[in-house]
Amino acid sequence: MSNIPSIGIPPLAGLATYEEAARPGYGVDENVELMRRYNYVETRLYQLSAAFINPTPEWEVKGALSLHLYLDSEHGLAFRKRVAELRRPPLYLDQAPDEKLEAFLDEALRSRDTVELLTGLFVVIRPALLAAYERHLAETNPLFDHPTCRILKAAIAEERQMIAWGVAALAAVAVTAAQLEASSECAAHLSAYLAAAGGVRGTESVPADLELPARRAVDAFVPDIDPKRDWRSGEIYNFHYRANDVYLDDSADWDERTLSLMFKRFHEMDVPELMAGIVVQTQGKPWEYYVDMGRQLWDEARHSMMGEVWFARADIDWSKYPNHVGWSMHLNLDRTPLERHIILYYIEQSLMDGKTGKRLEWRIAQESHDDLATYFQDYDWADEVLHAQIGRRWLKPAVGDVKTVLEQARDIAGRYSSSFDARGKLTDQVDWWPRFVRDVLGRESTSTAGANNPIIPVFKAVASG
Repeated sequence: MSNIPSIGIPPLAGLATYEEAARPGYGVDENVELMRRYNYVETRLYQLSAAFINPTPEWEVKGALSLHLYLDSEHGLAFRKRVAELRRPPLYLDQAPDEKLEAFLDEALRSRDTVELLTGLFVVIRPALLAAYERHLAETNPLFDHPTCRILKAAIAEERQMIAWGVAALAAVAVTAAQLEASSECAAHLSAYLAAAGGVRGTESVPADLELPARRAVDAFVPDIDPKRDWRSGEIYNFHYRANDVYLDDSADWDERTLSLMFKRFHEMDVPELMAGIVVQTQGKPWEYYVDMGRQLWDEARHSMMGEVWFARADIDWSKYPNHVGWSMHLNLDRTPLERHIILYYIEQSLMDGKTGKRLEWRIAQESHDDLATYFQDYDWADEVLHAQIGRRWLKPAVGDVKTVLEQARDIAGRYSSSFDARGKLTDQVDWWPRFVRDVLGRESTSTAGANNPIIPVFKAVASG
């Protein structure tokens, strides 16, 4: 195509041939309109994940939703920034681009169980979004729309990873004939609404004979923020929990203190459960708020995975020991979203103490000569520094200076929690820690710390997060 003399170096920074670069792609207005729809789908996917972290009982799904929520927040932020670069202020990006796309995602939000949730996310929504991204990348100009191409390439790679996980997860949970039928019906239901919207892009022809099934989204959506767990978490209302006491017990040996830290890490799934309730009930914040909260939520899920990985390496069957939900449950049910965030920040800030906070946790793991636990605590410590910054960033404008926030936290934590009291009466409050130590370390516990607290007082329950 070109008569320009060549010396063999690839032209155009290696992004395209002259022929490819001379092919006009999407114009600015078309590009913006498509990214507006992508951003809306990513925003609603964030909401979907946040809404189902608590009511979904399967441990692995909670962890994956935590990751996917964070990735969706980043994708949405990237599209928002790109739209702002294309002569369009992103002020309207929080609005639905059309009623039919909104209706489609409203139907997905009414998933009735894990099978339907996974079907909606990984059989219908994400594959359609991935196809839209792949078509956009193929049709836009690779040179002159390079910033959009970079966003799409990253999103495509992550959507593929999410879909691969979701397909495998659905195959694991949809095993009976009834479950397979429910999955098929859910996919057909949502696919019809997606077709009515003209697909994710809004440009697909709508079948003339399309008949929509009856809507599920007839009433306002009310998220379920009461944490559920499957059978592997045992008696989730057995609040007798000593890990927070044992790791601080100077009379205990280093191995037992490290064991308590690893259970604390594993137990941290209650923080994503808490944060999911906060973000799904907090409306109207700048998108950067949801990005920050999504990052922290995913970090906390990774902290739980630290304990999970440590248990796996040690061949520990964690289903034999209660993993209670008291902290996330009583805060979700008995405190407002802002009050929960204040409590969360109080804890993050207290962990910055050089003598009793994350530095001490790292030193305990180091003194036990457990390289993996030390590695985990090193990253856990770094993450918590970031989380304290996130708390200050969003709470100071809403509540006041750090002193005011901490004062409010003490008041909020000290108030009576009816749900905590009521759920604690549903099961025996059994001290399982000595058995755990015998099973894992092969000897008797060296610590009595926390042994005489059959039910955690409310403030201590808050601190246990």
